[in-house]
Amino acid sequence: MNNPTSLIYPIVNVIVTALFAGVVLRQYLQRHRVYQLYWSIALTMAFVATLAYVCMVVVGPTSAAGVALFRLYYVLGAALMAAWLGLGSLALVTKPNIARLCLIVLSLLSVLAIVLIATAKVDMKALSQVAGKAGADVLESGAWLPTLIVLNSLGLLAVAGVAVYSGWKLYRRQSSMSGFRTSNLLWANVLILIGASLIGAAGSLARLGLQNTFWLIMAFGWCVFFVGVLLASRRTVSADSASQQASRRTARA
Repeated sequence: MNNPTSLIYPIVNVIVTALFAGVVLRQYLQRHRVYQLYWSIALTMAFVATLAYVCMVVVGPTSAAGVALFRLYYVLGAALMAAWLGLGSLALVTKPNIARLCLIVLSLLSVLAIVLIATAKVDMKALSQVAGKAGADVLESGAWLPTLIVLNSLGLLAVAGVAVYSGWKLYRRQSSMSGFRTSNLLWANVLILIGASLIGAAGSLARLGLQNTFWLIMAFGWCVFFVGVLLASRRTVSADSASQQASRRTARA
């Protein structure tokens, strides 16, 4: 590893995605909402992918372990993470049977993406220079590329679409919800939308050749996304507290 500073922003991503995954997983274990499960899976993928990237740079990208770690990073981070985030967003606003159908389709596409990326040819020269970059030019073009584009496009479209839909509904209400101002939840959806857009833009710009800013944009996007989810979760906590207080009053009566 010739330039340790190239790992600064990837390490920031490791820390943020680890915290993010831990918070959402804890929420799922407490409330057992299926969308939280899907988001936990996606965020764990992001954490493992970024950790694999850091480990790849440390052990040497062109070593046997480095190639395997790059494929793991690319499968989880570049191909699957956004789609599973989108599945979580869809599960938040759709009926359970529709969410289950999306889960089946996504599972099949995920297996296809794993197989295609695992068997794609690697440009070793590009891999040797991957430190600090996204690695968009490492795998030689093949069937994995359109599969990746479809998964990422649908995933980010789902996250952004649900954020816009939820924000529009809240904007039209402009009232108090269980002791939580809708303006705060509206801002949460705005931050989620901005964060998801930044994460998507980082990958798109990397594929267009702007790879040196990839990890910086990703770190900023994850931070904004995380703040949005934390702000949104305050409403759930407030609603749960109000429900518990109402139950106590009813019991006393």
